[in-house]
Amino acid sequence: MRATVGLTELFVAVLIVGISCVNAAAPAAAWWRSHDGRFLLLSTANVFLALLGSIWTWGELPWNPPSWTAAQLPVLGLVLLVAVLFLATTLWPRRT
Repeated sequence: MRATVGLTELFVAVLIVGISCVNAAAPAAAWWRSHDGRFLLLSTANVFLALLGSIWTWGELPWNPPSWTAAQLPVLGLVLLVAVLFLATTLWPRRT
């Protein structure tokens, strides 16, 4: 068990969960209306990013998590970048 909690890693992991959960909603609603598979894939990717962030959040909590749940800050940063890029794809306006 680790003696200290990495607050930066915990913050980034929770941020990944939050961004991914919020970002899964709009493509899911678009898929519900249009049944276009692209929206379902984007929503599913965000759900899995949120699940991965949840596992990493669990790994940063001081409740004796398994060793495989720990993540390093560079990995968390890359996944956060992916989550933000997914969010940008959702927020970018369509060309008319």
